[in-house]
Amino acid sequence: MQKVLNVLKKFKWLLILLIVAGVGGYYAYGYYQEQNKPKQTGRQVKVERGDIIAMVSATGTISPVDNVDVSSKITGLITEVKVVENQFVKAQDVLIVLDDSKYRAQLAQAGAKLANAEANYERARKMTQAGGYSRQQLDAARTDYEVARATYDDAESNLEDTVIKAPIAGMVIGKPIPAGQTVSPGISNPMVLLTIADLNRMQIQALVDESDIGKIQLKQKVSFTVDAYPDKTFSGIVTTISNKANIQQNVVYYSVLIDVDSPEGLLKPTMTARVSVHVGERRGVLTVPTLAIKDNRGQRFVNVLRNGDSQPEAVKITTGLASEDRIEVVSGLKEGDILVLPQSAAGSNRIPGMGGMGGAGMFRQTPAR
Repeated sequence: MQKVLNVLKKFKWLLILLIVAGVGGYYAYGYYQEQNKPKQTGRQVKVERGDIIAMVSATGTISPVDNVDVSSKITGLITEVKVVENQFVKAQDVLIVLDDSKYRAQLAQAGAKLANAEANYERARKMTQAGGYSRQQLDAARTDYEVARATYDDAESNLEDTVIKAPIAGMVIGKPIPAGQTVSPGISNPMVLLTIADLNRMQIQALVDESDIGKIQLKQKVSFTVDAYPDKTFSGIVTTISNKANIQQNVVYYSVLIDVDSPEGLLKPTMTARVSVHVGERRGVLTVPTLAIKDNRGQRFVNVLRNGDSQPEAVKITTGLASEDRIEVVSGLKEGDILVLPQSAAGSNRIPGMGGMGGAGMFRQTPAR
């Protein structure tokens, strides 16, 4: 009998141990499952409908479209400077006057020779008609007259060139050369007397990275800012895309010319411009923050809360155009869906594993209809 009781006691303790182990395993399994569920720990956002503008960012230098270095066509002493720095001038306004005494004397001398040659030619023509001059004598008189006419025209042109006029309308940039200096013409390296620029029509020469140059097209809209006016945005349009590479520190760039308007005269030559070229636009499309997207082997997912679930579900989506902080959703979501931002994306505005988002962009929310 005692042996039977001992066996029952051992069986009782074994049964208790099995029950405890089973209950512990159940709760341990439940805890493991709970820990491996997607956690709703990130910030929640809604899928919104709006407009996305994709941009390519670049840096460039501002310069006038019309910029002329004024030089002299003749050698001479400057007797008078009619303009000062920052003065506006019209085309053909007088800028600088040279001493013309030598050129007036040359014109008078050339005029006398021309009058004499013209008289000789007229006499030879009449004598030839009367039979008193040969054809060769008439040709010689005509040649003398033509040479005298050319000499006179040159002397007249030189005298006119002692008055230097503005080739275009614009502003005098920098200080003109002072009076009292002798100037001379030059073919390869002419002496610059002053510079005139039309500051109402400016351009930007921007350098675009080779990875983005394929997105740039003629007539695309451009917005840009300059340090002098940080709260003001200027606009322009792409006019030229260079095919010649510009390599700087082993990085390949291509030059893009952008025409801009500066009616207020705020933009100045050599200012640095931070440029955004509008390379794409989608209106009234579904969008999500780029923070919401997880990238896995070329596929993109977002965490979605649906049907009152307490935990998000990973949903595969197809994306389209992207701005700097939002991206178009082509399929996989509907307007109003609730997304949970992954904590791994906190503090970033780029999709993990995607790299850059084409430089920059804008998002405008579309009002609910």
